[in-house]
Amino acid sequence: MLNERIGKDAAPSADVSFQLQQVTLNSVRKVLPNQAIEQACQDLRYTFRRRTLTPIVTMLHMILAAIWPEESSQASWHVIWDAAVGAFPTLRGKRPSSGSLAKARARLPVALWEQVWDFLAASVQKLSEPFACWRGHRVVLVDGTCVSMPDTPPLHGYFGTSTGRGGKRHYPLARMVTLALANTMTVLAYAVGRYDQSEQALLRPLLAGLRKGDVLVADRHFAGANLYARYRTAGLEFLTRVHQRLKLSQLRPLEGYAPNDFVTDLPMGKAYRRKDPMLPSSMRVRLIQAVVRDRGHQETVWFITSLLDGARYPAAEIVELYARRWRIETLFLQLKVRLSADVLRSKSPEGTLKELAARMMAVNVVRAIMLEAAAAHGQDPMTLSFVHALRAILAFAPALATSPWWKLQDLYEAMLSEIASCRVSRRPDRQEPRAVRREMKHYPRLRTTRADWKRHFAA
Repeated sequence: MLNERIGKDAAPSADVSFQLQQVTLNSVRKVLPNQAIEQACQDLRYTFRRRTLTPIVTMLHMILAAIWPEESSQASWHVIWDAAVGAFPTLRGKRPSSGSLAKARARLPVALWEQVWDFLAASVQKLSEPFACWRGHRVVLVDGTCVSMPDTPPLHGYFGTSTGRGGKRHYPLARMVTLALANTMTVLAYAVGRYDQSEQALLRPLLAGLRKGDVLVADRHFAGANLYARYRTAGLEFLTRVHQRLKLSQLRPLEGYAPNDFVTDLPMGKAYRRKDPMLPSSMRVRLIQAVVRDRGHQETVWFITSLLDGARYPAAEIVELYARRWRIETLFLQLKVRLSADVLRSKSPEGTLKELAARMMAVNVVRAIMLEAAAAHGQDPMTLSFVHALRAILAFAPALATSPWWKLQDLYEAMLSEIASCRVSRRPDRQEPRAVRREMKHYPRLRTTRADWKRHFAA
């Protein structure tokens, strides 16, 4: 059942904030109930006056702004308010100003977002349990990406930016590392830092949140004997490509399962041991060679893993397991393109962190609803369309907002049925060029801010 009786007939109340809550993305409130936000406020001893824009309304609005097709916080707020007036006509003429909305977002502390994120991440992990395991292990993908933001001095100072041949870039960049379950693509944890922070440093505190026995799948950026030792200390298994600097000819096989599948001791670099004397002198690992097809040609690739038992973990399955690593790239596509996180809009560091948190929470909310649809209809969640799930959530929002409470369960189940009905085919060997065919607009590059340009050229 839905967590609360929601909709215009839920309960008589003249409280504006209560009425707003009744029409604000009720499908999202099924996954992220009001009590979770209220409990987070209590745990942090965050007190607030009883006003129209409560923490519940503000958080739900920011999540809606993440999934709304228009990249505008105001656009999503107009939808919420107009839906509320449609359900409760007595609200007409009482719309809070855009300044009030901005102040409401600024009032919420970053710690509150982190607390609610922990609740949501735990919820989606529970929903993922029936799908998450491979041979008794959860498969966890890790990778990093960057997000851009407006050109303001506070953001430059807090996040920094990249430099290259052309000098310092105009816009600040934040670096982000994400952990996600490979079989459901729900996000377990993420870390945000300055652009000049390494992805390995951002990953380090996230390892403690994983379970013993999880298999960490990563690219060569997270490869190396020192990193493998850290993974094993955390109780994790690992699977990566072999680091490009590793000299395979110098490794002595200790046990072989096939000519290109053997166990060996990987020596620890002396520089790493000088920095950390607790590191072992070597790491026992398994090396597997495979021929894969990449961008139209075949390539010989070596993989390295801590899954040493050749009988329990066949080489072909390990190679197939690594192929799932590309799914996290799809996750970044959904986050940065479908949910508009590629270029954030907030102009302060705190606002940027909250905006990114809202978008990460939106990913997990959509994935949680997809998991419910998959479980209810016996589907593999990885065959369901993320984009269609977004459309279904938005399409069903008016009905879930205005129908009597006794119809909501049937409406919610109908939405799950529609999400489960739209499936995408598996395309494991799909290849796409990293290039564009359509020409960009031939406008000259603007080498100053728009505000400076307007001041300079104002008549």
